[in-house]
Amino acid sequence: MGEVTKKLALLAEKMSPLLINPNHLSYSPAMDLLALAAEDERVYVFRLNGQKVFNVSKKDAFGGITYIQWNPNASANSGKIMYEKVYQTPAKAPICCLGWASNFTDIAAIRRRMVSVEGTIVLDDLMTSVGENLNSQYALELPVELAFVDVAATLPKLSTLPVSGSHSRVSLDTLFKPLPLESADRADVLVIGYEDGTIHLSMSEDFSIGKFKLQNAEPSLGNSKPFCHCFHPLSTTHALLCSRKSTGVEEIQLVPFDLRLVSIAGRQLSLLASKVNELHSLHRYICQVQEQLSSEVRTSQDLPSRFMRNINETLLEKSDCTWANAAYHLAVTGHCYPEVKDWLVDELGERGHKRWDRAINGGYENIRRLTHESLLPALDRLSVLISRLRGLARFHSSDFSLGLSTIELDSMLDCVNCLQLLAHQLLRCTILELQQFTAFSTWLRHEIEKQVADPTSASAQEIAEKDMSFNHSSVLEYIQGAMQHTQMLAYINDGVEGERPWDFEEEGGPVFQLYKSRMNNGSSGFCSQRQLPGLAGMIRHFEKQSGVFFEHISETQRRNVQVGVPISLGDKTVVRFALESAQRSILRDVLVNLYRIRFAVENGMSSTTSVASRRIPVGVGTVRDLKFIDDRSLMLAFVGADDISRLIQIEFRSSKDSQPGLRYQEISLAGKTALEKASERNDSGIQEMDLRRSSDISIHTVHRFPPGKMWTPHRLEINGRKGRRTVCVLAEDRIHYRQYDVDNIDSRVDVEERGT
Repeated sequence: MGEVTKKLALLAEKMSPLLINPNHLSYSPAMDLLALAAEDERVYVFRLNGQKVFNVSKKDAFGGITYIQWNPNASANSGKIMYEKVYQTPAKAPICCLGWASNFTDIAAIRRRMVSVEGTIVLDDLMTSVGENLNSQYALELPVELAFVDVAATLPKLSTLPVSGSHSRVSLDTLFKPLPLESADRADVLVIGYEDGTIHLSMSEDFSIGKFKLQNAEPSLGNSKPFCHCFHPLSTTHALLCSRKSTGVEEIQLVPFDLRLVSIAGRQLSLLASKVNELHSLHRYICQVQEQLSSEVRTSQDLPSRFMRNINETLLEKSDCTWANAAYHLAVTGHCYPEVKDWLVDELGERGHKRWDRAINGGYENIRRLTHESLLPALDRLSVLISRLRGLARFHSSDFSLGLSTIELDSMLDCVNCLQLLAHQLLRCTILELQQFTAFSTWLRHEIEKQVADPTSASAQEIAEKDMSFNHSSVLEYIQGAMQHTQMLAYINDGVEGERPWDFEEEGGPVFQLYKSRMNNGSSGFCSQRQLPGLAGMIRHFEKQSGVFFEHISETQRRNVQVGVPISLGDKTVVRFALESAQRSILRDVLVNLYRIRFAVENGMSSTTSVASRRIPVGVGTVRDLKFIDDRSLMLAFVGADDISRLIQIEFRSSKDSQPGLRYQEISLAGKTALEKASERNDSGIQEMDLRRSSDISIHTVHRFPPGKMWTPHRLEINGRKGRRTVCVLAEDRIHYRQYDVDNIDSRVDVEERGT
């Protein structure tokens, strides 16, 4: 009779057409989605059944992929359940560590709610609807609830920009989606580590907290390089595993750092991050609208400019005048120069007039639509957003936890008011010039028909009778003004060429009242000695203002990041967190070292209270990978000396419905590393797990693979979500991978699994 073994239920199996990079494999913590990078430098996302969701390639623009990491709170972002990929760029040191953490902003309230359900809530529950329900039972506070009332949700939706195609309807709705209340209870922090010891923290793509060097924060961390990040949603203390070379030995250190900004700012931090992201998105949207407005003006004026350039060359040679002079003369006196007649009949004609009319009318209509449907609504949203941030700054004026300044926000609001005034003036100018061009186009068509017709024919008499039906004043205004130089460019770009530009640094102070008075005093508002900037100049000025505003916020939050005293875990040649391929063929007696480090947190500052260790002998062979399943157990892939590959599950914390967890030996760190102290106390009399014993390895083995390279495990990736715990096993050939159900174990007489 065969040996009784346990096997995990197979959920899916897939063979990749390309070699999979084992370092770039990531399982979604919220959905059955697997992200991986292949040798073609593309990132692929697959469903559990192997169906491809999408793929992304940025190899040409950004170089190779360095890390793939899912947002731990992806389920809360219904429109943005995506993975985060960071590309290595020549301007930065290579990325060596990437982590995406999600912390609750009111940890004390969550812990109080968990007391009544002690033992029934695990770590994964906190990141799902169970945690949302716990966190939604706050005592209601009117100021806090008012702060989360999103007035912008009642504003009209922003229009897409069809010409640029940069925003679809779905992407715009996602960018400007109100912050859900359940997401307000969490703060997502992206941690990026570089090989030079620099740590970059950001709460989103647009809300960067900033960078700091480990050696500057803690002198004992000189030459340290982070390679692993870990967190817990109920603790603002995060940890980095760092390697540090000292006297020829590479040492492993655990470096705690406290994100006091989460506990100090609380729920307002999520609101602030959301509004900062929205402000960045609105700024980019407005910039694109301004660029498209400028492009529309240039495009609409291109064809008429070519027509007028041709006739101007002829008139300057023969009549010493321009088309504007000749057209004005023709409209006032009815006398047509011979050169103008030849041009109207032979070059322009009815077809050219239609092209001219279509280009100008289409341009004016596009500018009117962009201004009315895109620019003004975006500026309204921006004004509401800044006003909301200003109210938040005034409410928190007694403390500096958010870093908001009412002075900076007032200056930004003054700039937005100027942009709104310019947009309204642009709309007014567009409608006025369109009316003038309509009259000019009708007159020009009449003149073409008049010059083409035989003066002695009856049709010429009919054409002459229509002459009195034109709005000649509008025709003359267009010839003198917009036909030669449209005023729209003065509003869209930076005013009239040749005039002295406005210097914000030199002038200083609010400019809205100055804009308003200049607009009221002049027909165009651009007739003074000092030229006020147009939309482009004001948008650049707003970008500088918002940059100062964002830097002030980031500086405030950076002051609330504290790096703790590192804990040495020993020599990296002994404590191995990753085995390189060259070492996997070397068989040795493997020991797994588990460390339990406890911190005391007071006022957001942590201190190490105790360090405990447990050494687990595994046997002769190699450990291919080791991953935590959840906050109670871990799994390792082990290939023994007999070439049998196993998945071994170890409970390191006790639970009600499973075996007791491991017992740890408290150790002192005075003068020695944690590993040295653990070695000294190995004979402590505590019965320890020993997987070299057949009874122990039989209990803890949850799956055994058939022999052969095809299913020798190379990399593990685990999703520990409650009710759907799965493990993805990448084979040694880096082509095949299988996904197993961790909670569905079948105990039976051993039947050899086919290696197909």
